[in-house]
Amino acid sequence: MLDRSSHAGITTLALERRPLNILNGELMGHLTHALEDLSQDPETRVVALTSKVEGVFSAGADVREHLPGADREMIGRFVTLCDRIVTYPKPTIAVVNGKCLGGGMELALSCDFVIASDASTFGQPEIAVGVFPPVGASLYPRVSGLKAAYRMNLDPRPITAAEALRMGFVTAVVPPGEVDAAANELAATLAKSSLAVYQRAKRAILEGLALPWAQTMDRASRIYLEDLMATEDAAEGLHAFLEKRSPHWKDR
Repeated sequence: MLDRSSHAGITTLALERRPLNILNGELMGHLTHALEDLSQDPETRVVALTSKVEGVFSAGADVREHLPGADREMIGRFVTLCDRIVTYPKPTIAVVNGKCLGGGMELALSCDFVIASDASTFGQPEIAVGVFPPVGASLYPRVSGLKAAYRMNLDPRPITAAEALRMGFVTAVVPPGEVDAAANELAATLAKSSLAVYQRAKRAILEGLALPWAQTMDRASRIYLEDLMATEDAAEGLHAFLEKRSPHWKDR
């Protein structure tokens, strides 16, 4: 249901619930447990989320678990999972090579980066069956603005990978045969960063979203001066640059 593999500091979590990687409670539980485990794993520097099912990343959450009576547990579990990914302390990459719909789209959107093949399609078809995507309703306005949020939450028709790139939901689009290589190249770059610095940079970005514009730079500066510059890695990175050598990160 969830395949896990690691290489060179990059851990890949591959969904495998055939035929469409429908997200049910069990699969979400496996994914949540794996993410918590990897957050404490010193060998894992980047987490990539992908699929072992050809032609699909995930076609969404299990509709049967959305029905009245089961909906609170399902939505609560899914929202908690996506929030954990959004605020995850290590870089996250969604690797999409096929259909990415409904809850699958929200899962990918929660990751820091999305690398997609140009054959992929993205969409939120929930409104066609009488519901809406709560994670999408929260994230789309922040990722790409009001009109894009309306397009994705209120129009059930899927969009192409090229459209998703233009709207800011995807980081890069490559041919299907190159998607894994592109994701690995990005992951290898991210793996070279200090996790202590990455976490604080991400925190400055996310906290700034909740503030009026006039306060965002002040907040980012405070995180920089009072938190980042107290870390060993900030000093190490600056000294390494001046000394023309590679930094030796301690992730603290």
